[in-house]
Amino acid sequence: MEPSEWVTWEDCPHCRRPAAVGWMGARPTEFDCPRGCRLSAEQVHALAARRGRPPVDGLVRGVS
Repeated sequence: MEPSEWVTWEDCPHCRRPAAVGWMGARPTEFDCPRGCRLSAEQVHALAARRGRPPVDGLVRGVS
């Protein structure tokens, strides 16, 4: 697994707590919620759309 180029804090769609999102280029590659929440494929697409970036096929961690 390659490390993320940069990280943003986004609201987790499940628990609404801040969650770290790792980005490589313009794509989200990792999702880490402190409560262990996982994202569905639809939530990955929504997260990327909010940031105006295309989503990857699946995040490295955090996708159910």
